[in-house]
Amino acid sequence: MATDAPSCRTKKGVFGGRWASPGRMDGGAGVRQMAGTSTNRSRSWAGLLLASAILLESCLPGFGLLSPGTPLARADDERGGDEPIVVAESPVAGAEAEDTPAAVESDASGEAQESAEPQPTAASDPPEEPLTAGPVETADNGVLASSPSHRIRIKLDVAGEIFAPAGRDVPPVRRPIAVDARFDFVETHSDEPGRGVTRRYRDAVADVRVDDAVRTTRLPPDARRLRAVLEGSTPMPWLETGFLSRAELDLLETPFDPLLLDRLLPEKPVTIGDSWTVSADAVAGLLAIDTVESGNLDAKLVEVVDGRAEVKLAGIIDGAVDGVPTHVVVEGACGAAASEVDGGVRVGDGIANLAVTIQERREASHVAPGFDVEARLTVARVSTEEQADAGGESAEPTGTEGRRRGSGRPGFVSHRDAVGRYDLVHDARWRAIEDGPEGLVMRYVDRGALVAQCSITALPRASSQSPPTIAEVERDLQRSLAGQFGRLEHSSEATRSDGVRLVRVVATGRADGLAFRWIHYVLTDADGDRLAATCTLEDSLEKRFGTADRELVDGIRLPAGVESGAETAGKDGSGPDREARLPQESRTP
Repeated sequence: MATDAPSCRTKKGVFGGRWASPGRMDGGAGVRQMAGTSTNRSRSWAGLLLASAILLESCLPGFGLLSPGTPLARADDERGGDEPIVVAESPVAGAEAEDTPAAVESDASGEAQESAEPQPTAASDPPEEPLTAGPVETADNGVLASSPSHRIRIKLDVAGEIFAPAGRDVPPVRRPIAVDARFDFVETHSDEPGRGVTRRYRDAVADVRVDDAVRTTRLPPDARRLRAVLEGSTPMPWLETGFLSRAELDLLETPFDPLLLDRLLPEKPVTIGDSWTVSADAVAGLLAIDTVESGNLDAKLVEVVDGRAEVKLAGIIDGAVDGVPTHVVVEGACGAAASEVDGGVRVGDGIANLAVTIQERREASHVAPGFDVEARLTVARVSTEEQADAGGESAEPTGTEGRRRGSGRPGFVSHRDAVGRYDLVHDARWRAIEDGPEGLVMRYVDRGALVAQCSITALPRASSQSPPTIAEVERDLQRSLAGQFGRLEHSSEATRSDGVRLVRVVATGRADGLAFRWIHYVLTDADGDRLAATCTLEDSLEKRFGTADRELVDGIRLPAGVESGAETAGKDGSGPDREARLPQESRTP
């Protein structure tokens, strides 16, 4: 019985190309002692840009994250920005304090809603209010008051280019990109320590344009009420009774998240003209990068008028994201309440508005293309009596098709097979780089290092009375690895509480002169639905990888469940009856 063991016999090794060893990515900026570190497991404020990988595939067939043979580390001729970029000064931005509720979109989708063209705003939604210059005022004292709830509106415009290596000795492929994103939500702070905030989104949408192709991503109704907590200096949005998809998580990640804005303010009283340096940890979180290696983000108190302080921001930062360098230039300003105290002026009670220009050049990584962009971000925050945590889990009771339900937690996302053969909940450090008829391929990136790769393939249904034996799985794995096979390390079988039977076989061997480890699973449920999962890692990274394979497999459900009355494909949509084997040559570097 075929059990879909990995086929890794390639001239380029298991991961292919010059970046054959995931462990080799430990070097460089990703593991140096940094001035500041953010704990985000995906760290891509430009998660909005990652949607462009799909568009790149349509603009240029054979290119992009989803195409075979594309190395995802930086190209030799792609260097980080060495020279500082001059950025025009940005005015302080604000907003009108009108608090008209917006209607919740009623259409649902499997992930953050996407379409080939931008979707018009629903007729019931209020017209978008401009984020005008100047501080946000309230009826009480003219500045943002201390309040457990705030209405927050964010506008993000990005323009530049996205690029990725096209192969050895071939110039990187570049495409123009533009993003128009807007967010409108009420945020309520919890009285319980460590609970963070509750956010109820009125709207969260991004239009991503690559060349002439446009994709609109919108947060679906059943994900519009969520929680957000800080893990270190990283904001982590999550659902209490379900799991966000990767597309939804990427949409919600923006620079200068409101949870971190007050870290821009001084801890002690200052006088007009005084400057201070924002902590490196805060900078990493504010810019949504992994680490800050050098440079500073400086703030300066420019003026105080009628209890309102204007603070100028400027900085040049070099850091790393997913193990590759990034160069960021920031310039802008923010406004906050101020009061006179002994020794000067205390700036506090929350930032009411912010406007910054961010120029970033980021190299292509193991899991994402590179980009060179300029972003203009405005944030307006005003006190409100509205409570984000009033009501149920969502502003709309209808569920997204196939959303994985359960006790949600920060740092985990869900994935659903396109035709419903399986779904899974996994650590956000697993990043999908391929998802198609031949299966799902993910990479495990931990603190900038590429640790492992996993291929998940749905197999044709078989008789539940004759699931594969350990001996059959061992034989298939050994035959598939061929000359790379060394020896079998461990084999076991078990039955989960949901009746799914697991066979796990671990083998070691060598590829391109390096010691590798293959961890192969075959899952079979009581109805004969089957799935194969294979994790590949360099043997020296076994301790760092730990039990990540078991945790990943524990999150797999056969077949994908039906949640909240959503429909799933039946027999006609179950995919071709074929041995869904991995390709004979590695499709990924």
